[in-house]
Amino acid sequence: MPKTEIGADRFLHSHPHYDGRGALIAIFDSGVDPAAAGLQVSSDGKPKIIDILGCTESGNIDTSKVVKANADGCTSGASGASLVINTSWKNPSGDWHVGYKLVCELFTENLTSRLMKERRSGMRKTRRKLQRL
Repeated sequence: MPKTEIGADRFLHSHPHYDGRGALIAIFDSGVDPAAAGLQVSSDGKPKIIDILGCTESGNIDTSKVVKANADGCTSGASGASLVINTSWKNPSGDWHVGYKLVCELFTENLTSRLMKERRSGMRKTRRKLQRL
């Protein structure tokens, strides 16, 4: 982003704490790269990405498994994970359709390839550090 050209650098200099702290933003765009360096950690050390939802391929998650919640509002998801049903959700039938998809299956081939390359690079660096010990 060209901060100088749009005057953002002067604004940030005048207001150094106006950096988005406390703001929650939803981005609905299939072109977002969740592995981008600028999307990792906020200025106060918190993760910038809270959740990722893939919405570009309608019907790509099999939700044919139907479960019921127990008396505490808990159930088991399709992956086996324990789920707590939000008490404000209204569902007269009590039937919950669950499904799951690995997040890497929602990424583009280019992103998956880059993430794997970065992971291998990080593993090599870790091995070298361990060898030096």
